[in-house]
Amino acid sequence: AAAALTKHIADSVLTADPNSKVIIMGDLNDDPNNTSCKVVLGAKKDQKDVKPGGYYNTMWNFFDKGIGSLAYQGSWNLFDQIVLSSALLKKKGLKYDHNEVFIREYLFQQDGKYKGSPLRTHGGKLWLNGYSDHLPTIIYLKK
Repeated sequence: AAAALTKHIADSVLTADPNSKVIIMGDLNDDPNNTSCKVVLGAKKDQKDVKPGGYYNTMWNFFDKGIGSLAYQGSWNLFDQIVLSSALLKKKGLKYDHNEVFIREYLFQQDGKYKGSPLRTHGGKLWLNGYSDHLPTIIYLKK
């Protein structure tokens, strides 16, 4: 339902101005290949498949390589996604250049049961002095 509402709002912006540069981003609570992202949002895996008024999921390439933004029960998910409207893929003006999952050693649990997972701020009532249970995802734009 959240994906459908998001798509409705983004499509409304694009209907008003087809050249709008729309960015849908955040913890979508699904991976790029899940129905909400792939089907409901219609976010494509490859830029070449994005038609005018369509959307490109910048994080899908990392997901396919097994890179995630959060670890759950020993597996990586990539819930933190950045989806772009087709206008940000054009050659002129402000445009998408590249992306990354921000992976730095200090962001990870260094020991214990959760070694190798993002270093959380807290676990239950225990303060862990970490950052988040998710890694940041970033896009770079060029003008």
